[in-house]
Amino acid sequence: MKRALFLLLPVALGLSGCLKDDLDPASLTTNPLDPDYQGPALIELVSDTTRIVYSGGLPVDTVVEQTIHVREDLLPANTNWKLYVTLVNTGEVFDYGSEVPPSQDRPYHHVVSGTSYCYDYQLKVQFSLTKAWRYCTVAEP
Repeated sequence: MKRALFLLLPVALGLSGCLKDDLDPASLTTNPLDPDYQGPALIELVSDTTRIVYSGGLPVDTVVEQTIHVREDLLPANTNWKLYVTLVNTGEVFDYGSEVPPSQDRPYHHVVSGTSYCYDYQLKVQFSLTKAWRYCTVAEP
């Protein structure tokens, strides 16, 4: 029994010598997939507009469109993601797959002139969401 204790003591001392500095989670903010990311915007607003949709020459709807760009150059190569958009005004969620071009216009129907419409854009990678980028557009007549 004493022999086992003498063997465990050097092993324990040897392993404790490999201890690295403590990790500070607050300083880990450079990964774009991390919700606490503080680098350049992963999702950028390219343009926004309000337009009237016509059918048969008659106005049938007014929509707000925001064109966004996903900075895939900030992501690890071959990252599979889905675009996850929340209309802040109502909480409605739009879940787009990465096979949909990320810069494609996203029309949101039945807007009221003069009202601000805010959208939170996030990427869903596997089962996690990235930090949200919020962009607001005021519906113009």
